[in-house]
Amino acid sequence: MRAALAILKKDLQMEFRSKESILAMWIFSLLIFVIFNFTFEVSRLVMLEIAPGLLWVAFIFSGMFGLNHSFAIEKENGNLRSMALMPVDGGQIYIGKFLSVTSIMLMFEILIFPIFVIFYDLQLSLQMLMLIPVILAGTIGFTSLGTILSAVSVHTRNQQILLSLLLWPLVSPIVIWSVNLTGVIINGEITASFYPLLIRVVAFDVIFFTLAYMLFDFILED
Repeated sequence: MRAALAILKKDLQMEFRSKESILAMWIFSLLIFVIFNFTFEVSRLVMLEIAPGLLWVAFIFSGMFGLNHSFAIEKENGNLRSMALMPVDGGQIYIGKFLSVTSIMLMFEILIFPIFVIFYDLQLSLQMLMLIPVILAGTIGFTSLGTILSAVSVHTRNQQILLSLLLWPLVSPIVIWSVNLTGVIINGEITASFYPLLIRVVAFDVIFFTLAYMLFDFILED
């Protein structure tokens, strides 16, 4: 795990120095909340129904920026070839990039969630703590698959377009389930079907992470 932790440390140090990714992600999400909050005149009931979707739109689209930035900066600095030549298992490199992308995305989510609560006047309660495993599971599913697909698309001319085309069809189930789970929590209607759906998201996380870990060696070779 030394190689993975070294990559994680390097990426976080670069992010804390420039703050480029988190700042851009934060501004983008703030614009989403402002536009939808002040443009559409809807009742509070309708707003609570669409709020979970808006939250995950902010998470996912901002996460796309983080994924594109993660490997693009390695390519610009000529580090991709160096990574491929490192005397470690490619899976360790994948874990390092996965941890860095996930950490940055989670930091962003922590920063943007209070603004989301204020804009949509959500009532905080102990039940809202259930958002922690939901957001964590949804984020891990998105970044575990997005990390390896970002490594695939970084070598192409239209990196951002290709990443979107590859990622969205595969990650859509996790996003849809995460939106549904978030809506259930915000509306205070947790039922017996909540936990099986959460387990389904976790199962997809495990599958995506395992496959990406096993296949990352082939990505580096190409």
